[in-house]
Amino acid sequence: MSRFSGFPAHIEKHVGRVRGAHSRMAGGRDRGYDLVYCDHPDGAHVTVLTSGLRDRTAGAPLPQELVCTLQADQELHARHLAGVIAELLTGSNSRVGYGALIMNDRVLLPESEIAGALAAPHPYLGDEFDVLLDDSGQPVLQLITLVPITRGEAQLVARYGRDALYDRWEQTGANLLDIHRPCTA
Repeated sequence: MSRFSGFPAHIEKHVGRVRGAHSRMAGGRDRGYDLVYCDHPDGAHVTVLTSGLRDRTAGAPLPQELVCTLQADQELHARHLAGVIAELLTGSNSRVGYGALIMNDRVLLPESEIAGALAAPHPYLGDEFDVLLDDSGQPVLQLITLVPITRGEAQLVARYGRDALYDRWEQTGANLLDIHRPCTA
């Protein structure tokens, strides 16, 4: 039995039913991970996550998978954000930790101001979501949520730290699951 055998049940418990996946084969090559789609019970949100990235995150304290949750009608954007960042990590044989900024030099998601993501715990799910435990209660997998951010928000983090951005999000009531939200910086 794999130490990650509880991963599918963990995902379904926290973000909803797994609907399907895009194969790890892309353009005739094995990219090393699948993109998995989950429908939230509320019907208003979708989560796209990697499965298999954990085999490529050597050097991380825990193996990692990426998660992006957005409004249901923004599924293609969640897929794009999770896929682009997973490709970046696998291509550079890297990993990310909470607080990391992964930015593009221009808008990353069309029809939005989103230029990248902040690697973070999931902003709307409890702490029990972010780490998968094995049968003995030991942490075996870290789930890194990609929170879409604008260039201005990234500059705020670079200058004042991520707590300043979290404070701003709280002050403005920003909906972090909507890529069409205005910049809060």
